[in-house]
Amino acid sequence: MSLRYRLWLSFTPLLLLLAAFGIGAVYAFDLVGDRIDGILRENYRSVDAMAGLDEAIERIDSSFQFAAAGQPGAKVQYDTGWLAYRQNLEIERTNITEPGEAELVARLIELTDRFRVQGDQFFDPARMAVQRGEAYYGPKSPLQTTFTEIKTTSREIRRLNQDSMEGASADARRTATSARWWAALALVASLVATGWLAWRTTRTVLDPIEDLTRSAKAVGDGHFDQHVVADTSDEIGELVAAFNRMTVQLKDLRQSQSARLVRAQQASQAAIDSFPDPVLVVDPDGRVTMANPAARRILGVIPSDDPAAPPWAAPERLREPLIAALHHQQPYLTQSFDEAVTYRIGNEDRIYVPQVLPVRDPYGNTLGAAVVLNDVTRFRLLDEFKGDLVATASHELKTPLTGLRLGVHLLLEEVVGPLTEKQTELLVDARDNTERLVKIVDHLLSLARLEEGREPITLRPEDPVALLRASVERIAPMMTGQTVLVDVDPTVVFPPVAVDAERLGHALDNLLVNVATYTEPGGQVTLSVRSVLGDRVELSIRDTGIGIASEHLPHLFDKFFRIPGQTRGQGTGLGLAIVKEVVVAHGGEIACESVAGQGTTFRIVLPAWGKG
Repeated sequence: MSLRYRLWLSFTPLLLLLAAFGIGAVYAFDLVGDRIDGILRENYRSVDAMAGLDEAIERIDSSFQFAAAGQPGAKVQYDTGWLAYRQNLEIERTNITEPGEAELVARLIELTDRFRVQGDQFFDPARMAVQRGEAYYGPKSPLQTTFTEIKTTSREIRRLNQDSMEGASADARRTATSARWWAALALVASLVATGWLAWRTTRTVLDPIEDLTRSAKAVGDGHFDQHVVADTSDEIGELVAAFNRMTVQLKDLRQSQSARLVRAQQASQAAIDSFPDPVLVVDPDGRVTMANPAARRILGVIPSDDPAAPPWAAPERLREPLIAALHHQQPYLTQSFDEAVTYRIGNEDRIYVPQVLPVRDPYGNTLGAAVVLNDVTRFRLLDEFKGDLVATASHELKTPLTGLRLGVHLLLEEVVGPLTEKQTELLVDARDNTERLVKIVDHLLSLARLEEGREPITLRPEDPVALLRASVERIAPMMTGQTVLVDVDPTVVFPPVAVDAERLGHALDNLLVNVATYTEPGGQVTLSVRSVLGDRVELSIRDTGIGIASEHLPHLFDKFFRIPGQTRGQGTGLGLAIVKEVVVAHGGEIACESVAGQGTTFRIVLPAWGKG
């Protein structure tokens, strides 16, 4: 038997009971209506007819009194009264409904005929008013006797119908009361039947579904040893059987997948162990789940599958990148020595560049994060050796270049004798190249000192607006055709910045020289100041120059980097690198925003005095 058929079969008694209840209610209401209709349609007509008949006979009796008094119009009133009397009598004669009413109506007709004869005799034209008065007011007047008998008979007919109306009304009330009781009993029976059907439906349908729901949740939690029992062979039974087959298949699949997972985990662990650099994997809660020997040795981590294990206490340099990777899926990739971390292993220091990568599933959910420490000790030593070599070479080159520059200047001033035009031209070219070499050597020496921390930085409170104005004044001769605007609200007082005015001024000069070089005549350069984060001040330099393509922005502050295809200026790619080193030495940050063909904005953020 199918579930659908069983449901219909279960609800059929309720439907039949509701149908019977509806039919009984309709019958009861129809019966009450018939009783009320009988009261109004039959008995009420007789009562109304007798009331009209009494009124008509009263008028007839009044006409006798008027005639005895000699008043005119009595005969007209007599005739009119008889018309109304006959109409009401006819209504009653054709509306006999109650037992004994026919005899009373026959008696009334007989009295009516007698009263008519007596009345006609009373109004005989031959009679005088005095005779009429004696006929009406005399002792044992036949008119009075017949009038009284008619009134009595009419009253009996009316009472008979009124009694019938009262009986019909009581019967209607009894019928209504009986209908209410039957309706109440039917309602109680319907509620009982509904409750019983609901209980039966719950037991036969909902109980297996609840068992399936609990088992499905358990399967979702990884418990595949679920088995649901169903006592029926309908659709619910088929669903339960299908669910049981599914759990068996899932259990088998889990066993096979578990074996594959173990092999994959072993392969992953073997692959991680083969890396010479520290590699570890943390779960979304920050617990280390995998780590190679290098990570265990250097970071002291121990992988654990225990959910109660505490999260990994990452080094301070890695805490924020790790949180960003786990909570926001933001990778942390760096190739800069400035963000390297140092660990002492044995008797030597090893330098590592950290990388933190979020691990996602195919649906984009965070599974954890991988932390890789790339050993860059050898590259850092090479970089230091290169810096020392450059510093040494620059220092050694500066003395002969200074002598060479002095000799060229003396020759151009013709101290040792006059020069020909060609000699002067060659010496001017040699002077320009010498000045360029001296500038390059100065940049190399300055950069080397900044990187090694040997460039003295003396911090003092300085007005940021005054720093910008001073730099603009120094570079003004190079601004050929560009409009320079210091856009600062005079009503705003900015906090002083903690800087070395000479060193930061040198950095600002380098920026303005770069801006002047790559901004066409007629362009505009805007310098501004604003407070950020409450304890820092931002200096910005915005131009309307040729701009920088987005792919070159990440390398803009690298040493010796020049944008490919740009031939303006005679720089070596060290100016912006020096600017960055100066800003970083002040505890600040520098960033560049640019769109090719639309201009460039440099932003320098420095700590306010007393806040850094």
